[in-house]
Amino acid sequence: MSDSSPTDPREMYGEISALMGSITKAFSLDESAAISALENGDIDMSFETDNNGNRFVLARYQDQVARLYAGAIKQESEKQH
Repeated sequence: MSDSSPTDPREMYGEISALMGSITKAFSLDESAAISALENGDIDMSFETDNNGNRFVLARYQDQVARLYAGAIKQESEKQH
């Protein structure tokens, strides 16, 4: 199996690290608070696609909602969903 395999754990680690970074930025949390919120189920996430066909993670934490795109974060109000 090559090092660039889709099941390569290093690739998954990089994606999870990027997702955690987006969560901390989107919700103004430090890393340990973000980890605790995820472990406690306080952050809800789902995979979505916008009207332009771009995939993103829709994340909700308390009264905040954010679309987490690769390389971008878009804040939303809860009323839009």
